[in-house]
Amino acid sequence: MARVVRNAIVIGIGLALCFAASPRLAQAQVVTDVLLASEAAESWLHANGNWAGHRFSTLTQLNTGNVKNLKLAWIFSTGGKTDAQNTPLYHDGLVYFAQDNTVFAIDARTGRRVWRYEHKLPEDWGGYNVPFFTGKHRGLAIYGENIYFLSNDVKLHAINYKTGVAKFVKGWTEFQYPKEFTKAKDANGYFLTVGPLAIPGTIIVPMNATDTGGLPGYVIGVNPENGDIKWKANMIPGPGEPGYNSWPAGSHEFGGAGPWIVGAWDPELKMYYTGTANAYEWNPRNRGGGKSDNIGAASIVAVDTDSGKVNWRYLAVPGDPWDYDVPQTPMVMTLNGKKTIVQPNKTGYIHYLDAKTGKFQKAVLFVDKINWIKGYDDNGRPIGQIALPVEGGPKVEVWPSLTGGVNMFPSAYNPTTGFVYLPAVNRGMKYFYEEIKQISNVRHFGANWDFIWGYEVNLAKDVTTGREVWRDQKSKDGYAGGMLTTAGNLTFYTSQNGAFQAVNATTGEILYTFNLGTTAFAGPITFSVDGKQCVVQPAGGTPAKFGYQEHNMEHGGLVAAFCL
Repeated sequence: MARVVRNAIVIGIGLALCFAASPRLAQAQVVTDVLLASEAAESWLHANGNWAGHRFSTLTQLNTGNVKNLKLAWIFSTGGKTDAQNTPLYHDGLVYFAQDNTVFAIDARTGRRVWRYEHKLPEDWGGYNVPFFTGKHRGLAIYGENIYFLSNDVKLHAINYKTGVAKFVKGWTEFQYPKEFTKAKDANGYFLTVGPLAIPGTIIVPMNATDTGGLPGYVIGVNPENGDIKWKANMIPGPGEPGYNSWPAGSHEFGGAGPWIVGAWDPELKMYYTGTANAYEWNPRNRGGGKSDNIGAASIVAVDTDSGKVNWRYLAVPGDPWDYDVPQTPMVMTLNGKKTIVQPNKTGYIHYLDAKTGKFQKAVLFVDKINWIKGYDDNGRPIGQIALPVEGGPKVEVWPSLTGGVNMFPSAYNPTTGFVYLPAVNRGMKYFYEEIKQISNVRHFGANWDFIWGYEVNLAKDVTTGREVWRDQKSKDGYAGGMLTTAGNLTFYTSQNGAFQAVNATTGEILYTFNLGTTAFAGPITFSVDGKQCVVQPAGGTPAKFGYQEHNMEHGGLVAAFCL
């Protein structure tokens, strides 16, 4: 009898150890409000590392002295068919990554798949321009025991982060997805490629229908338990709001201005900050002909996350005649004792605003060639804009191009160096307006362009003075996939040519490089597992609709981990 008891105890201990070692079966380490508020370190819980959007890690195990010893630890193949635009998350031994309306949980130690959650788009999914959006995702959120994922067809999925089983899938009747022209009289609709953001008691969901026909953009706050809407903030001003009359009568309803990129949040001011997309159509004929401001499009918007009230809107490109939307993440910093929004964006400038009021402070130029304006005045309005194209007339040469000085690929801020790091490009275009056509209640862009190719340039700027500190300039065109910077005085990024790089954050000296063999469209992350700091870089896709073709890259689809 004693032997039986002893054997049962041994078996029980063995099973307990097996359960503890398994990332599927181990007890969940719930993501609390306190963890969400933490700076990125052992975990990476937000698309941009922290609420402020810095993409900065406090980890120092990897540093300028030892980063040359990095080794490729594992590669996970996503089997992706579209661009891998999602910055992963990491928590409790698992890396989370989304592509093609599928979420993967990857064992951070081995690179093996732990679970896979797939969402099928509806049969009538389609409409104008949707191949450009389909399968692309730019962020996940984690809160409690759930991963929060936004599928392209405007659904929020709450997925248990250990098991991959959905707690709920929530859609909203007021936000319908775009439908195929042949299956719907009205093919207009909302789509989601941007990521959610988790804050205490709320999941923030940006709503975009800009380039599927121009429905106005929103940011909504939803209940993490069931996805029910708590509040809804309109990016284009409504009746009685400041800026409403900056849109001609009837143009608000197809004005666009949806958020493209994950925003930032300030827990003291209780404000969510987002950049917004272009006004629609690109040809401004139906929204003031380039003479109306169209506030809310090409703007930075601050939303009160208790009430959903829009506290302020800063307009970076009045009338947005060049498709210079400014959707990049507005980073929250304290500069010279003042809480400040800092946003590098398409215009070729870094904009600085008072975080509480939205008051313009300054704009710092970062591109090498610009002609669309001569600068910004003291009120934050452009000076000396060049003449707009005449519909059906000759092409106008414009710098930068409509893809911008920076695009969807994230910048980073290192509070230790005081530098902001930009994945930039110098590229122009020949731009022209054309007739606006309408099919199934969807308006065409009404504009077109030819690129004037340039070169990739990755920059470090002193965030206080605007001085350029260093640059890594490539001979060919393209954007790096996005920046990561650390307290170990390192900055990581992958160039358009597939080269994953670690550089000295202070000097820009390249300290480590590895050829991934495919283009990156997302930024890397870093975390610690079993006391070992690792860097994970997603990659995959080829330059397509807005891309430079001369890198001779093949389509990939991978997540790569590098550790000491």
